[in-house]
Amino acid sequence: MDFSLNTSVLLFDGGMGMLLAERGLKPGAAPYTMNTEAPQVVLAAHKEYVAAGADVVSSNTFTASDPADAAAGVRLAKQAGARFTAFSTGPTGRLIEPMGGMTFEEAYRHYAPLMAAAEDNGADLVIIETMSDLYECKAAILAAKEHTSLPVFCTVTVQENGRMLTGATLPVAAAALKSMGVTALGVNCSLGPAQLKPLLTELIQASGLPVIIQPNAGMPRLAPDGSAVYDVTPETFAEYAEGFLRAGAQIVGGCCGTTPAHIAEMRAMIDSFGKAATPAARSSKPPLAVSGTRSVTPGGEALVIGERLNPTGKKRLQAALRTGDMSVVRQEALAQQEAGCHILDINAGLPDIDEAAVLCAMVRTAQSVSNLPVQIDSSDPKAIEAALRIVNGKAIINSVSGKQESLEAILPLAGKYGASVVCLTLDENGIPETAEGRFAVAKKIRDAASEAGIPDSDLLIDCLTLTVAAQPEQAVETLKAVRMVKERLGLATVLGVSNISYGMPEREKLGSAFLLTALSAGLDAAILNPLSEPFSDALRCWRLLTGRGEEQSKTAVQDKPLQWYIEQYDAGTVFLPELLSAAKREIAELKANASGAVMDIPPILMASVQGDIHDIGKNIVITMLECHGFPVIDLGKDVPPETVIAAIGEHSARLVGLSALMTTTVKNMKDTVYAIKAAYPNCAVMIGGAAVNPSVSEAAFYGRDALEAIAIAKREAM
Repeated sequence: MDFSLNTSVLLFDGGMGMLLAERGLKPGAAPYTMNTEAPQVVLAAHKEYVAAGADVVSSNTFTASDPADAAAGVRLAKQAGARFTAFSTGPTGRLIEPMGGMTFEEAYRHYAPLMAAAEDNGADLVIIETMSDLYECKAAILAAKEHTSLPVFCTVTVQENGRMLTGATLPVAAAALKSMGVTALGVNCSLGPAQLKPLLTELIQASGLPVIIQPNAGMPRLAPDGSAVYDVTPETFAEYAEGFLRAGAQIVGGCCGTTPAHIAEMRAMIDSFGKAATPAARSSKPPLAVSGTRSVTPGGEALVIGERLNPTGKKRLQAALRTGDMSVVRQEALAQQEAGCHILDINAGLPDIDEAAVLCAMVRTAQSVSNLPVQIDSSDPKAIEAALRIVNGKAIINSVSGKQESLEAILPLAGKYGASVVCLTLDENGIPETAEGRFAVAKKIRDAASEAGIPDSDLLIDCLTLTVAAQPEQAVETLKAVRMVKERLGLATVLGVSNISYGMPEREKLGSAFLLTALSAGLDAAILNPLSEPFSDALRCWRLLTGRGEEQSKTAVQDKPLQWYIEQYDAGTVFLPELLSAAKREIAELKANASGAVMDIPPILMASVQGDIHDIGKNIVITMLECHGFPVIDLGKDVPPETVIAAIGEHSARLVGLSALMTTTVKNMKDTVYAIKAAYPNCAVMIGGAAVNPSVSEAAFYGRDALEAIAIAKREAM
């Protein structure tokens, strides 16, 4: 692309779905179908945005899943004559494991052919938008980067609490997306400019990249005919956009409810405004590691990297890994998180196994029960890359050394996947005996990393802990090297603390004393056993005496019932991945119980309405209903009213749940509700979804989330 995001403001176009709905889009049809059925209508809409002053026109392909449809949409957008054509793609509508049934690889295979088709047909960039799950973002971004040479923009959508559906805040999302190598990142849809305004500064400061903001034209209300109406005028929308630019956003545009008139007002504002403001400097260091919901940054409290998912010396874990039994991995991941661990080190280093496959299985298992970031611990670059691909978030690689062979193998992987790296201060000559020697190796690795485009903030220098039983003098050199790295290079440091006491009596006492000494020397992170009481006590005391953060909660969450998760989710202290994992565990336990726990009542029918191919929200509600013992039949997505009515008769259903994510399908929901009530007046209907509010239909119960859906089911289905 021939533009500089550092010197100019970039203006995207506005919404397409509602525009096309006014111009002949068939009820229930996906907007992209008009690319082939009524191409001149789509082209005319694109040209209106170009005439209004949009720099970028996005293809009408948001929900397209066929490469041919993606190609047709890009070609039409290209004909509109904008400076740049963006290939637009959105979520699949499914949840990736462990929350849903789609694998990461399946998500990747969905996006890959779309990306290739987009570039082949003239797209100048890719915009992956309205994403509610960082894990799915990664699949789409990876597909774009591996199948095109195009810049990749990615925008997420958040709820009114400022979090994505899966729990990530915008700063966490920004850190994760940056690690994935996007050119620009930001937020779109769901909320209006007034709701996004208070979230913007934090996002811009956290991103370190050009930020794109594309709000809806306010919060929707429903017109008498069931269509969504947005009330923010073009003039007011442009005023908000000016505020976004003054805060440091560099790319603006519109989403649902915005029209060419909104873009024209923004164009006039930008032409008079000029260059976007320089974003405020970061208020803290960039995160070292990120999971789907949290980030970890050195420099505050001492970071704990849990070492218990390493089979070395652990016969029980060794036996489990050899047989493919992941229950031990699950137990250890949970136990370490509950003990206050910040990062999970995951190692599958056993002879005579497929290390890459086992390592990936361990990562998937750990991610299914824990929201901690992970550290991939292997000496095999192929195993490291396999695991990096399926990590949800930004991982740490353990490790690279000063050996040229290691630098050439590991640094490109860190660069490609945005990973941080543990850097061992040894080279072809072995471990230097002096602190000065280890410092020299650390500097060599830092310089090589810089040449590879890896920032200092992604490096963890390991000055190497040697056992005092064999080399007692080396402890002093290790601590001296830690100080030198901190003071002269300003890099974060890590040590495998347990190594100090190999071959010694009362190992944990010696280890905890060494830990305190190392922390005083400037150590940022320690690889240790977080379940060790001496280590735990030492950390607690050090944090208290230095004021370095608070001890993490040690609540034994794996022993908590589902109701506890529901209450914490409602309070905003746990998020969707944890809630769904707990629900699935309870469902599995119920199914394993010979007595059974499913209520003897007619099943609840669930469906995404006609024209809506998204079923994330529906699937969440189904999982929670099943966990409470309700029998549920999933009718799927894009379900016409007659199919729902036939199913009611077949199953004598007392309650139907309808979901809609897209504003263009809200009218279909209203029509479906009325059709159900006409055919079966005594059948209750509950409605929900991102595009829905209570005014959609007075004949239906509105469920704001899965918890309210359960309450409705308890009243109406029993």
